[in-house]
Amino acid sequence: MQRDVIDAAPRTGATDLLRLVPGLVASQHSGEGKAQQLFLRGFDAVHGQDVELNVAGLPVNEVSHIHALGYADLNWLIPSVVREVRVTEGSGRAWQGDFAVAGTVRYELGLDEPGFTAAFSHASFNRTRLFAGFRPDVSKLGDNTFVAAEYVEGDGFGPRRDFHRFSAIGQLQLKLEALTLRALATTYNTAYSSPGVLRDDAWRSGKVGFFDVSGSWQGGIVSRHQVLVGADLSLDGSKTTLEAYGLLIDTKLRNNFTGFLANPVGDGLEQKQNANTIGARLMHTRHLHVGDQVLALELGVGLRRDGVAQGQRGYDDATGALREPLFGGAATPFREAVDVSFVQSMASAWGEVAWAPGAWRFMLGGRFDFLGIELDDHLAFSGIGTHRTSFGPHFGLKAGVERGFGEHVRLFASYGDGFRTPQARQLSDGEKAPFIDVRGAELGLRIESERFAASGAAFGSFVANDFFFDHTVGTTSYVGNTIRGGGQFGVTAHPVDGFLISANFTVAHAQLTQKQALLPYFAPLVGRIDSSWTRPFELGGRTVKPFVGVGMTFIGPRPLPDDERSHAIFLVDARLGLRTGPVELSLDIQNALDSLWRDGEFLYASKWDQAATASRLASRQFTAGAPRTFTVTLELHL
Repeated sequence: MQRDVIDAAPRTGATDLLRLVPGLVASQHSGEGKAQQLFLRGFDAVHGQDVELNVAGLPVNEVSHIHALGYADLNWLIPSVVREVRVTEGSGRAWQGDFAVAGTVRYELGLDEPGFTAAFSHASFNRTRLFAGFRPDVSKLGDNTFVAAEYVEGDGFGPRRDFHRFSAIGQLQLKLEALTLRALATTYNTAYSSPGVLRDDAWRSGKVGFFDVSGSWQGGIVSRHQVLVGADLSLDGSKTTLEAYGLLIDTKLRNNFTGFLANPVGDGLEQKQNANTIGARLMHTRHLHVGDQVLALELGVGLRRDGVAQGQRGYDDATGALREPLFGGAATPFREAVDVSFVQSMASAWGEVAWAPGAWRFMLGGRFDFLGIELDDHLAFSGIGTHRTSFGPHFGLKAGVERGFGEHVRLFASYGDGFRTPQARQLSDGEKAPFIDVRGAELGLRIESERFAASGAAFGSFVANDFFFDHTVGTTSYVGNTIRGGGQFGVTAHPVDGFLISANFTVAHAQLTQKQALLPYFAPLVGRIDSSWTRPFELGGRTVKPFVGVGMTFIGPRPLPDDERSHAIFLVDARLGLRTGPVELSLDIQNALDSLWRDGEFLYASKWDQAATASRLASRQFTAGAPRTFTVTLELHL
């Protein structure tokens, strides 16, 4: 996905970047600082457990996260420096790793123009953004060399939605004949508030407003610092890539999903995670001549080590004070309390060979992953041991076939075994690391020409011993085997110079195999259309470039527990812009129709009236989506 599609509609943050992925729904229901909830191809990927995210070689998903497995926070990524979005659906390639269940998304970075770029934006609800970037125009430095920084703050569109964040990203690319050296460094800090959820019956009765707040003290603080160094060596039709990376991530989250249902002073949980990650990967691709046939070979090995400290406590909703893990006597422990530290290590090796005789192309690959975990539990009442270790292997088979029909049409089929690593603190001592196995297949057709590209595919997957996020305890719960299936269609066209239209539609089905019941929360129907028009003209000796863009999103009703359905969502975004010389002025309008929509909808028992009698009957909760928002941006290119 190139920059022209990225620029077609407003992209003010990581959520808008995620919505570029065909069929992916990104919900930001807990404030501008928490990782988005993701839905893709029938998967409720929660905060990343089924979508592998990567930024220019840096892994985004966090293993065994205290809040949600595969927690993938992209809020540090500056939209202005995203050059390309590469999407690999399913798990059919050998290089795809942990959490690549529904697919893999990789963001490539770079600034469009050499020189200095500065931007100032002001939006509704007192949102302000400052951006500065520089790309040197030096022959030996690659086009993707740049440095950029962004500061954003705002009050939010209702109570307890204020936030501020700072992010800086620098990338160096040095070309030395056959050798290219790369380095990437980022730093990010944010603090934000969260409004929590509202009971739908309380809103309908007029007790609360649509943008009101339930609970207090919700929000979080996050810091993320990352570095990657790499080298690419290209010789005689082969390419060898070596990358090494390190990450330091500190996260504190406060959430209250159920009010006062379990505890008279509040069910709020404070979750902390301090993680340091180091890793490296070595990849080699080359073409082998076997007789008169040519084989494309890809080999790779990878190492990753995560050192993690996790803590979880309840807090008093009135004062925000933390509660001790034991209260009311040692016989009644606060069972949601967590105090663990662990080291999670993974070694990976993969290989893939492709043979293309005539119009055919055959691919066969495999991947081995070995996972080791050593954990210390500092709360003796956990019941499964204070020190425990776990180790286990996983092998995945990858296979594919393509058949070309003429120059522009290809039919393809693929199969892939994907996996998720487990939640470390849920393992017993000596237990074989139970990788979550995923078997996926896809059959489709691609059509590509100079001005037109289209694809359609049918997909299906089986997940052994699946799990979903349980809002009542703020973590994941196992639900047994699940199956998913559906279809996807996408098209990108440039029918005339200056005009772009990109559209994709996905239908999906997901259910439990044992109960023959629909899985809750997945998105059965998702559609997205982005279109833009621009045509430069001369005025008074100056080139003037107007720009118009429109983006439309439709999300069909999602299944909830107890055979209920969420509300459908239809959003329209628009961009108007004008550039002459180094000056560019634009107006972004998000939710242009001012729809009253729910960013998240859930069904579970809650009690938000502290004085009321608790009921275990499930009720509908929701988080409000943003109303119509205007953003004016002045940008200078020097």
